[in-house]
Amino acid sequence: MSTRRRTVGRGSLARLSLALPLAAVLVAVPAGPAAAHGVGVGLRPTNYLTTVTAITPPLPGLGVRILEAGDKIEVTNRTGQEVVVLGYNQEPYLRIGPAGVYRNERSPTTYQNQFSTPPKASQIPRDLSPSATPEWRRIGPGPTAVWHDHRSHREGLETPPEVRKAPGRRHVVVPNWQLPIRQGPRTFIVSGSITWVPGPSPWPWVLAAALLCAGVVLASRTRRWREALVAATAAAVVADVLHTAGSWIASTASGAVKAYGMSVSVAAWVVGALAVVRLLRGRDEPARTYLLLAGVFLLLAGGVLDLPTLGRSQLPSALGPTATRAVVTVVLGLGAGIVVVALRGLPRPVRRRAGAARRPPQQR
Repeated sequence: MSTRRRTVGRGSLARLSLALPLAAVLVAVPAGPAAAHGVGVGLRPTNYLTTVTAITPPLPGLGVRILEAGDKIEVTNRTGQEVVVLGYNQEPYLRIGPAGVYRNERSPTTYQNQFSTPPKASQIPRDLSPSATPEWRRIGPGPTAVWHDHRSHREGLETPPEVRKAPGRRHVVVPNWQLPIRQGPRTFIVSGSITWVPGPSPWPWVLAAALLCAGVVLASRTRRWREALVAATAAAVVADVLHTAGSWIASTASGAVKAYGMSVSVAAWVVGALAVVRLLRGRDEPARTYLLLAGVFLLLAGGVLDLPTLGRSQLPSALGPTATRAVVTVVLGLGAGIVVVALRGLPRPVRRRAGAARRPPQQR
């Protein structure tokens, strides 16, 4: 083996040995918000469908919507007069009106709604009490408020008995959740239900991802392997962009939180673009390192962490359920294929020996 070949081989191994720890570190950095808020930029797929069934008595100008697959409630008040949303202990929790949205900082509900699972009564700070004089803080311009409310989604990890008996059927697990809203002396009740809706089988999508992975690996062994890797990388990046855009639009989190949550995806897009440029320029060794990084980022940010979307019925994304599952499948399959190809190594171009003599053409 020549000195140059040994140097190239060692350089490639060094880049690959640095690429994997770097990928692990960059993926672990945004793991906090991702684990706390769920898929992509803050959304969690589920099989529980939350609906609003009635406002009793009717109040013209008051609108209530369910967002993020039941995780958030949106109340819009266009009645011209302020309304007060009551908390879990019937204490004043939110004020929504023309002057803006105000939150009672001394309400136990304010503290409880900060957690995905409500804390026990013994864990609530003592200075927070339903009977305490409200301390209002303006949190928005109004007339719309959006917040996480434990009344509008299924609590706990335990599966309801009726769902365990027949998971493939629809079940109304919470027939009547209620949200009291007061305007002056009158109290209005927002009523709703929570229904178990079974999701599709994930296996067809898993099979499709496996076929995409195998296709990338097989295409990398052909004469047009370079074009195949460029196409696979570009397609995976485009699919992840679409997936992230759908989650971004559906999420009610702040722009800063969403930008932080999509940082790994952005890193995948940048590194994927660098890999494509290196491949097109014939710089195979640097391209291999970029391909590995892009594949790992795509696989984790838009593939493995989003596997639940393949088998859940309620997907909080602006793309819709089928399109969301499709882009996750593409990212998962192509990302895995890119990682396998990068780890195995890119094909070496066939080169003629420097000192090889050509045979003169035979004279007839």
